[in-house]
Amino acid sequence: DKYPLRTVDVIRSQSDSPLQEKVENGGTMPAASKLTKSSLEETLLDKKEMDAAKLRPVPPRKLMTLVGRAVSEWDMICDGDKLLLGLSGGKDSLALLHILLEKQKRSPIKFEISACTIDPMTEAFDPSPLIPYMASLGVKYHFVKTPIFENAKSGSLNGTSICSYCARMKRGALYECARKNGYTKLVLAQHLDDNAESMLMALFHNGQLRSMKANYTEKKGDITIIRPLCYVREHELKQFSYAAKLPVINENCPACFEAPQERKRMKKLLAKEEAFSPRIFDSMRTALKPLLDEEILMQLNKFGKEKTLKGKNPPGKKKKGNKKKSL
Repeated sequence: DKYPLRTVDVIRSQSDSPLQEKVENGGTMPAASKLTKSSLEETLLDKKEMDAAKLRPVPPRKLMTLVGRAVSEWDMICDGDKLLLGLSGGKDSLALLHILLEKQKRSPIKFEISACTIDPMTEAFDPSPLIPYMASLGVKYHFVKTPIFENAKSGSLNGTSICSYCARMKRGALYECARKNGYTKLVLAQHLDDNAESMLMALFHNGQLRSMKANYTEKKGDITIIRPLCYVREHELKQFSYAAKLPVINENCPACFEAPQERKRMKKLLAKEEAFSPRIFDSMRTALKPLLDEEILMQLNKFGKEKTLKGKNPPGKKKKGNKKKSL
């Protein structure tokens, strides 16, 4: 009930109240003298909820500003681009969908928006309610069924965890959909919190300074991946999704719950630090910028490897050779 499906019929049915109709049709409310304080507050609340629950809700200005800044700084969207949004049905990707739709309406740059959902065909996750929702929005939509869990059970894991295997298969299916339908860019919905957590995980466990890149080209060179939410906080996306009553699909995969929860541990660590330093994520946003750049990341990795090799083979050190044993 937190995320009722926002179809045209649902929204029309919610505007059947005579008081709401009067408010919507030019503010012909009863005289203030006839309204008690409670009834006036209720009327204004109803109107506010109706505005938020529109089929295409307008995202808050802060979200639009941060996404606009990221798109501009990282040259994410160009004139004539055909964007394919990876739509999982979660709060982040649904919020990004409406941000992009609003940006498309406002921007002088002309670009196309489509979406693709990968259905892993498991009882724990059913994204099919998104099909009528996307039809009501009038957005071109690809719903791809892939038996990811069945393939995993048949021995396709090759030593990896079910979570990493599922993520890899979903990404591959998105690439395939993009190539098949001629999309130039794949849009993913990772946000600032994801980037901060990824950086800490790479630092603590791999000894590397790295995070998720903002704009880069896939290995084959035919698809560009962009992350317009790289400056946006997770709680801001959640707040918008709740207020707009977006049809969020909750994933209840038992494999995800049983997997190591390292990312959740990083999230708790950052939340604890944020309680002492409320502006910590503003600092993280600035500090992460070099790590969002593909070229800088390549240079950092190259530098690290060169220094490691130099440490193993310092100047003047004699290489160990196979000495011949004398009789």
